[in-house]
Amino acid sequence: MNSLRVLLLVASVLLLLFIAYPLLVLLDLGVGQVSSAFAVPSFVDSLEATLLISTLAAVISLVLGTPLGYVLARYEFRFRDIVDALVDVPIMIPHIIVGIMVVLAFASNLGAGPLVTGAGIGVINTVLGATLAVTYVSATYTVRVIQSAVAVIDPNTELTARTLGASPIFTFVHVVLPQIRRALASGAILAWARSVAEVGALFVVAYYINIGGRLVYPSSIYIYESYLGTGLAEAVKFSAAVVLVSLGIFVVYRIIIRRVPQFSR
Repeated sequence: MNSLRVLLLVASVLLLLFIAYPLLVLLDLGVGQVSSAFAVPSFVDSLEATLLISTLAAVISLVLGTPLGYVLARYEFRFRDIVDALVDVPIMIPHIIVGIMVVLAFASNLGAGPLVTGAGIGVINTVLGATLAVTYVSATYTVRVIQSAVAVIDPNTELTARTLGASPIFTFVHVVLPQIRRALASGAILAWARSVAEVGALFVVAYYINIGGRLVYPSSIYIYESYLGTGLAEAVKFSAAVVLVSLGIFVVYRIIIRRVPQFSR
């Protein structure tokens, strides 16, 4: 084995250990308490709220991020570099600031705030506000996955469809999208996973969510409140439960993507 392979192997193993070790410690301490975590109704409510806003964020990211990813992969235009940089802004800004920006933009007397509040649409501590916050921090991942997938498609396949009389929309739907099905699925699950993990923006926009008159913490904030209120032991069992549910959904989704024929290229 040459020196480069040794270096690559050592670096890879160290990073994997760094990722896996804290996770294994958490699961080792918390797995035995997961059943008691799910016996707490308020925690179950918080987990359901998180899954709801994360799923909504994934759908929005996919619907709006796919066109943008395609545009960035296919077209050169004025100010393209600015647009490209703007896509990465959400992953550069501290997410507490993201929460403040969402409040300023949609729930204050600035910008679209008066229009939104005038229409009777609530943002602070609502499903809408929470979804806006987590979508802001997660959509970038969908855009980049789609952009990368489109970039490797031979443009001649689209040109051929156009020369045969297909419209641009028909070509996009029937030629491009089938070739990036796996990327679409991957972009959606990445946005979903990032949304589940979000806490900073939610601290400002939706510390709790009003759902049918009930005040429900998102799961990340629920765990934080448990840690502050009753200590590390309680937070561990709720953390382990969220990790297991999230990992379970993530793994099942990945298996489906790989094994179901319509997701294969």
